[in-house]
Amino acid sequence: MVLVCGLLGNISDANVERVLDHCTALCRTGGTLVWTRSRDLLPDLVPQVCAWLEERGFERLWLSDPSIPQSVGAHRFTAAPRQLPTATGMFDFIGYDVLRRG
Repeated sequence: MVLVCGLLGNISDANVERVLDHCTALCRTGGTLVWTRSRDLLPDLVPQVCAWLEERGFERLWLSDPSIPQSVGAHRFTAAPRQLPTATGMFDFIGYDVLRRG
């Protein structure tokens, strides 16, 4: 199991996508990724996070109701794990307050 909680709402959209790329190396086949993201940053990135995960070989297991402002998702990795890239940062932490000012 890989937990990505409290992170996706504190980094840029490009960094969110990069973190999801890294998750393909952090999860074994059949492993579960649990993630969180606030829905009050506009645009709501939750549907895109799901799409990016599904493009990378993750199958949606569960997603919290869209009416709940703090979204939680669970996806199972169905592909073969990738090699973790060397000498590559996973993300640059910006912070919710900076993203909110957008």
